[in-house]
This record gives sequence, structure tokens and C-alpha cells, in this order.
Amino acid sequence: MKINNQYEEAEAIYPVTGLYIDPDGNAVEKSEMLLSEHRMDVYINDVLTMKLVCTPKDLPGLVLGRMVSEGMIHSSEEVEYLYICEHGTRARVQLGSEHCGLVNDNLSAEVMDTPTCCTDNKTIYSGFAVEKELQHLEPVEVSLELMYAFDEAFHQDMPLHEATWSTHSCFLAYKGKIVYSCEDIGRHNALDKAIGYALMHDYDFHECAVFTTGRLPIDMITKVIRAGIPLVASKKTPTAEAVKLAQEYGLTMIGRAKNHKMMQYTLYQR
Repeated sequence: MKINNQYEEAEAIYPVTGLYIDPDGNAVEKSEMLLSEHRMDVYINDVLTMKLVCTPKDLPGLVLGRMVSEGMIHSSEEVEYLYICEHGTRARVQLGSEHCGLVNDNLSAEVMDTPTCCTDNKTIYSGFAVEKELQHLEPVEVSLELMYAFDEAFHQDMPLHEATWSTHSCFLAYKGKIVYSCEDIGRHNALDKAIGYALMHDYDFHECAVFTTGRLPIDMITKVIRAGIPLVASKKTPTAEAVKLAQEYGLTMIGRAKNHKMMQYTLYQR
């Protein structure tokens, strides 16, 4: 897989001035830093496939990670090249010959919204999503050392969150060590960036684990299972339906992981 990223990452935050009013009704003009929304169109084999709204950081990982979590690819060997233009507004992906027969003549019938958090992400053409069925994962044991490392990394805060309080973070571990962290306006995007990073570095997904600052509903859990990552943790809680799905497919799920405390919802022994 060749990656040609022409985009030099722009500022993700900008100063905005507003009127601050305190509890006593006193008003004063005040400036603060706000997060920027970045839009990018993704073309796969020359077909407009996705429109993404994100934080303008780690764009190659976002594109590749979303392709994995949407069931379009599962390894870097399926991708011939990824190109991102100098403005970061257009990405082009060329898939291998095994994907060439997936474009039909009725593209307009394939428009759908993708799972999203606080963004306007859309899948325009879903014909490349060939991996429809989820696969059962091989269960893994929970490493308390790794959980504590996730917790400590989260409490060190991330630069964009520290400046704006507006981002979600995701941390990726490989073979028990944290190897990557990222931020985005949406928790789904942050998770996709972590998945994409693992793909770009040819990590075995089964030896990975992810920690997210966002909630864990079904759509987030589906992404993790589809990627083949056997452990997900969050400082937030899952939904009851997400726990059921994780249990069914052998995903180890940790919630409320903070201050060296946590709740394991699946695959535990009393």
C-alpha cells in the first residue's frame, strides 16, 4: 500500500469572541478557542463513496480505518494506494482487482447515513462494503497494567481537548503497550483513526486493544468487532444492547474505566 498525503495539517482550533455572562448577570467580552470542522470527500476506485466531517488531523488513518470498520477492507494488501490532496478535502483510494466488480450502475440507490457522533458523515455508495457479517473474536484476558496505562494516558489529557473541551480521544495499544493516540470531533472518527493506524502499520488486530472516551452503543461495538479487535474500554458506559452484542461475538468490554477502577461487562469469571 502506497500513501501519498499532500495535506499539511491545518490549525484545528480558532479563536472566537463572545459575551460571557456570570451567575450574577455581569457581562464581559471574552475570547476562547473553538474546534474546527473539516470536510473531506472520499473516492474509492473513482466512485464518490463517503463524505466525512472531522477534525483535520490524521486523515489517512481516518479514511482507512473507516473502510475497515464499514467492512470494505480488512488488510493493507487490499489497498494499492491512498492519495489525499493538498487541501485535505479529497481522498482517493484505489483498491485491488478483487474489488473492481463492486460498482453497479445504480449509484443513487446506495445513499445512506453512517453511524456518527456530532458530525455529518455520510456513505454515498455502499457497494464496497463486502464484509456484511460480523466474525466471532477469540477472547483475551484483561491486563490490569494496560487498563491503568489507558487511565493514566487519558488523565494526561490531549492538546485539542485541553484547549476546547470539544473532542473525543482514542488510544490504541498493541501487544500490551500504548502505541498511538488521537482526537476528533466525533468518537466514531477517533476510533476509525486508531483502527487505520493499526492497518497502516500492519498490526495484527487481534493483538490490539482500544480505549475511547466516548459512550459504547451498538454502532461503536460493531466497528470494533468488524475490525477484529478483541478488547474495547471506555471511561463511559455501554448500552444493554451493546453488551449483548459484545458477549455474542466474544468482545471483552470494559466501561467506567477511570481512577484505576472499571467495570467488565463481558467474558468475566467470578
